[in-house]
This record gives sequence, structure tokens and C-alpha cells, in this order.
Amino acid sequence: MLLAQTQAPPADTAPPAQHRQWNRGRMFDNLATKLNLTDAQKQQAQSIVASARQSSKTVAQQLRETRHALWDAAKTGQSEANIDQLSAKVGNLTGQLTAIRTKTFAQIYALLTPEQRTQADQMQHRGRGMFMGGHERSPGAGGGF
Repeated sequence: MLLAQTQAPPADTAPPAQHRQWNRGRMFDNLATKLNLTDAQKQQAQSIVASARQSSKTVAQQLRETRHALWDAAKTGQSEANIDQLSAKVGNLTGQLTAIRTKTFAQIYALLTPEQRTQADQMQHRGRGMFMGGHERSPGAGGGF
């Protein structure tokens, strides 16, 4: 009976969005330290990421909504044509986010010195790429920011 009971989360627990933002900041700090970024590079990279995050907000929201619509279409037995249309939209929106992330990576990579690029490349091969969120992914395939 004790195992079935769950503890209530602490009242001061931050919402998930705040956790993600804190984690992004921590990941950026770790990356900046590992690459030995200068203060100017940090400032430029943060500006680039903030701009990319802003430009991806609308696309990310549309992607969430379309994924929900696709899920609902499958659950309610909608036509295959409708499912195909929604699936194509998910693919298009995913491609847009991938393009934003890849362009962001390219802009930051261009800021790096040759030594920092070598270090970033080594991090990528170990699955800790600049925008890969610590997971083994191909460049631009997923989000760490």
C-alpha cells in the first residue's frame, strides 16, 4: 500500500519550460567551457541561439498542433488521405525546424577558431554535439536548443 502512494511534488518545483531553459543554459555553459569560448564568442553565440529560438517558436507550435491532429486522425478513423496530408505537414514542419537548427549551428561553427572546431568535431563524434542534446544524432537532426 505504501508503494502505491505517490508523493506530491514540492510546491516550489519549477514548470517544465523553466527546467528546459535552465538545462539549456547549463548545457551552453558546459559547451562554452569545453570549447574555451571567449566572452565575445559566448555573446555572439547566445544572440544567434536566441534569434533562432524566436524564429522557430511558430513552427514548433504548428508542429505540436499538427502532431496532435495526426494522432486524433488515427484514433478517430479518419481517411488515409487526411492522415497522409497531416503526415506530410509534420514532415514539412520538421524539415523547417531542422533547417533553422542547422543554420544556427553553421553560424556558431563559423565563430569558432580552428582548434575549437576540432574540439567541437570530437564532441560530435562522442555524441555530445553542439545541438544534439547529448544524443547520437546526425547534424541538425534534433534539438538541443
